[in-house]
Amino acid sequence: MAELKVRDLSEQDLAGIESSAKRAHLSREAYLRELIHHDATDHLLSGDVSDLRELTRQMAIIIEQNTKAYLDFVDAVRRLRLPNED
Repeated sequence: MAELKVRDLSEQDLAGIESSAKRAHLSREAYLRELIHHDATDHLLSGDVSDLRELTRQMAIIIEQNTKAYLDFVDAVRRLRLPNED
């Protein structure tokens, strides 16, 4: 595994990191490792998330169109019913 040394970190930033690590129930090192990992791999998922958003939008349109077609069909069937079937 590679090592990374960060110099000239402000006391405020370090306190913020310590606080965030504590809230996550992680050591400072584990917290920073997770933070770096997520940042380093985030770009790999951004295209997938975009694709999923577009697919979700398209599916919502299809569902809306199918619902309208179904309701139109139900209305047409109701209009065709014979009077003694009520």
